[in-house]
Amino acid sequence: MFDLFRSRQKAVRYFLGAILMVIAVSMVITLIPGYGTSANNTSADPVVAEIGSQKLTTMEVARQAQRILRGNQIPPEMMQTYVPQFVDSMIQQLAVNYEFERLGLTATDDEVLAALQNEYAQFFQNGVLAKDQLQAVLAQQGMTLQDAIDLAHQQVILDKVQNIEYSNTVVMPKEVDDELARKYERAKIRYIAFPPAKFRDQVKLTPEEVKAYFDLHRMQYSVAEKRSFQVLVIDQEKVAQSVQVSDAQLRAAYSGSMDNFRVPERVHARHILIKTVDKTDAEKKQLLAKAQDILKQAKGGADFGELAKKSSEDTGTAPKGGDLDWFVKGQMVPEFEKVAFSLKPKEISDIVTTTYGYHIIQVLEHEQAHVKPFEEVKTALSEELKKQGLSEKMQALGDQVRAALEKSPASAPEVAKQFNVDLITVSKAAAGDAIPTLGVSPEIDGALNGMKVNDVSPVLVLPANRLAIAILNDKIAPHTSELPEVEGRVRDRLIEEKSQVLATDKAKESAEKLKKGEDFDKLAKSMKLDVTDSILFSHADSVEGLGSAVYFEDAFKQPIGTVIGPANVMGRSVVYKITDQQKVDPSKLVAERQTILEQLKRRKAQANNALFMDSIVSKLVADGKVKINRDAIKRLEASFR
Repeated sequence: MFDLFRSRQKAVRYFLGAILMVIAVSMVITLIPGYGTSANNTSADPVVAEIGSQKLTTMEVARQAQRILRGNQIPPEMMQTYVPQFVDSMIQQLAVNYEFERLGLTATDDEVLAALQNEYAQFFQNGVLAKDQLQAVLAQQGMTLQDAIDLAHQQVILDKVQNIEYSNTVVMPKEVDDELARKYERAKIRYIAFPPAKFRDQVKLTPEEVKAYFDLHRMQYSVAEKRSFQVLVIDQEKVAQSVQVSDAQLRAAYSGSMDNFRVPERVHARHILIKTVDKTDAEKKQLLAKAQDILKQAKGGADFGELAKKSSEDTGTAPKGGDLDWFVKGQMVPEFEKVAFSLKPKEISDIVTTTYGYHIIQVLEHEQAHVKPFEEVKTALSEELKKQGLSEKMQALGDQVRAALEKSPASAPEVAKQFNVDLITVSKAAAGDAIPTLGVSPEIDGALNGMKVNDVSPVLVLPANRLAIAILNDKIAPHTSELPEVEGRVRDRLIEEKSQVLATDKAKESAEKLKKGEDFDKLAKSMKLDVTDSILFSHADSVEGLGSAVYFEDAFKQPIGTVIGPANVMGRSVVYKITDQQKVDPSKLVAERQTILEQLKRRKAQANNALFMDSIVSKLVADGKVKINRDAIKRLEASFR
């Protein structure tokens, strides 16, 4: 297989490497059963894209999006944002597969099997697949065995492409030297920071300046819509105190749902296993003799648990003394189950032969099928009925409160008192303002947005198990402010801007003086500022009191004693002097060079892949191999609003 690619032109191999990132981004799509099929396509199912002869339909995209929603991977309210990206990823996946087929990149059955064994090792015992167990686990993930095989097939191809991309990535010795230097070199600085806040007191404003600034930025000072409203809050914890369940109700519920309390016959057992899978008849004979010897010890009074820990080849239960816990009929292979359910507690079986090997079983407890008595389930049943009753009462109370408000929106205090719920009154608040005792509430804000004065909201579900109904009392339309309304904000903003300019000017002046030899401490003291000496820091460190060392790259490059600045660091002007440096000789770090080389190769390969992501689909679109229906995608996106 690799000989084929060695003989291709380097441009083709780079192209294969370029599409690697698309697969990595889209890999999650292959986890969804049914991906890539077109059996459900109909004329009523608009086509989102055509890739070669394959069609991707809106029905298929919607079906996969719904599966993701059911798995809570993406919040439903975010689907509108994710849908275009989701569709593009699916198109890219199909386009990549199309290119792979065209270029002849394949995976053999042996390679796919090896990938499956690597991914699902716990389901392979001595090379034999426990098919039923694997299918059960995959079903919980919404997958079939064929989906897992397809995913393994793609992973094999992905690994091959990664190897091709990696082998064609070149890292120059200087790049390794630079990376080693970045890792090990250190610098130390002495600095003065010029925070604008330190210069606020030096800013003097005239009324004319304030008015001129306001006139220039008037649109920034519009007043948002204000709303006055009331909220009636139904607290579940408070309502729960009034929910009671009588003994008669409990007994009626118990009698009416007796099947829920039935316990099937079950056994608590432990075992010792001597495996015979893939063994010859001669080997099985020797293993049987071994099992018989262990059985003799067990029946002779030896500690069964210790024998299991020492001799059992069931790696899952041996550390627990062979304990299988409780199991019911149908959970074990027939030969094992028949014997286990025939033994009395503490009784030890003879040798039991199954497809797995030779078993010695000891039953610890045997419980016949029965119905749990009322007293045993009373507490749990009471909690369940209270929960059910609370849910019904909350819903009914919410409907009753809302109905009362609908009749008389102005009577919120009386309604709150009648139903014993909390009342919150809010006056002239903008959207996003905190509501007393509730905080910021997107649910209430969203409801108020579409309401008119005296409208009553639907029953809203709030966090912390609360319901709410809002009544809009008044609404003040947004408007452009006059200066007296916002003069304080205008002055603060203007002072902030002028103090920033003043700090920058002072930093420039100071830098010039320091470069001419003026003393750091004396200069800082004259402006009531502080001088700080940092500790030695690397490129990846933070500089004490300032932040990331990324702002101080010159500290590693310029000679000791150099004054640098002003530099803008997190809104502050900073002037600094290099006081110490620790250099590194990359040629002496022989042992680490290979590690750094590998890291740089991986990083460069990933960067190259990212650069070509968009070009793959674009190329196929230009060649007429991919056709994208943007109108269908827009309609699909709109369906999630």
